[in-house]
Amino acid sequence: MNEKLSPKYNDAVQQIKTAILKSQAKALADVNQEQLALYYGIGRYISRNTREGVWGKDAIATISRQLSSEMPGLRGFSSTNLRLMRIFYEEWRGLETNSSVATDEL
Repeated sequence: MNEKLSPKYNDAVQQIKTAILKSQAKALADVNQEQLALYYGIGRYISRNTREGVWGKDAIATISRQLSSEMPGLRGFSSTNLRLMRIFYEEWRGLETNSSVATDEL
């Protein structure tokens, strides 16, 4: 249904459409920022425990399996991805996060 609108309604549609698109873009950026902060915090936690000898050789695989068991449907936390989070942290150690994600507890 593509009806011809008067200019004042066309302007209203364009203003609202612009506001929606800007809001959606901001929400996506905020989600990405929080996700990166989470990965960085998890990477820091894993790095400190694996590199300092607190955990054994199979710790990351064990943690990944347990996460999958306790959180069915959780995706993105395979042992490979957890190792990549550790690498992410180790490559970007100087990164400061001002995130509301509770990664400081990790």
